[in-house]
Amino acid sequence: MKKILLPLLLILAVGMLAAVESEPSEVVGYFKKTINAGSIQTFTLPFAYNSFSVNDIIGDQFAEDDFIMDINLGISTTYYSGYGWFGDLTDLEYGNAYYANRAISNGQNTYFLLGKVDPQPFTKTIMGNGSCTAFGLNEARPINIIGAESPFGILPSEDDFVVEIDTGASTTYYEGYGWFGDLEVITPTYGYYYKSAIGSNSFVWTYTPSRSSFNKQDISDSKVKK
Repeated sequence: MKKILLPLLLILAVGMLAAVESEPSEVVGYFKKTINAGSIQTFTLPFAYNSFSVNDIIGDQFAEDDFIMDINLGISTTYYSGYGWFGDLTDLEYGNAYYANRAISNGQNTYFLLGKVDPQPFTKTIMGNGSCTAFGLNEARPINIIGAESPFGILPSEDDFVVEIDTGASTTYYEGYGWFGDLEVITPTYGYYYKSAIGSNSFVWTYTPSRSSFNKQDISDSKVKK
């Protein structure tokens, strides 16, 4: 996979720039992420895929004993040279947030997330009563937390807050005002915690991207299915 990445990325570069500013299409794109030795970094899926296998999406871009973990479920998969990924985590999902853990002996690593630029909807249960639920948006562009584009709608309760896991930037919800804090956008490929207020109830959150092909045709007719 590494041998074909460079020429493929050169082809995708122009397409990615065009795709994030246009209507959903068959255009593909990529995001480049860098993780240091002995560190943990979040990632989420920014694109649409026909296969959700870790081996198909991540491939052999990691090294011996690196592992990926679903933050909410705690299940993981480890990379073994000459074999690939092995563990309870076999498939990635839209809306889920993951930890990528780089073994300290493996040095800095640059890896790429590639796919079709056609953001897909997902449904997630946001746990209540002070719990944290990890998430990410299946989007290839930043999404504003405040205003008409806000992915949370009217669901939040007083003192709910969202924090970007890697940087610690956060925003809190105040009834009658809205979201306030130094976190203003949800960034593609980054993982977040939605922390509910003490005493609040769990709720089901469905996020449907405004620019998804799902808004243009029946779900059963979509070219990309989960």
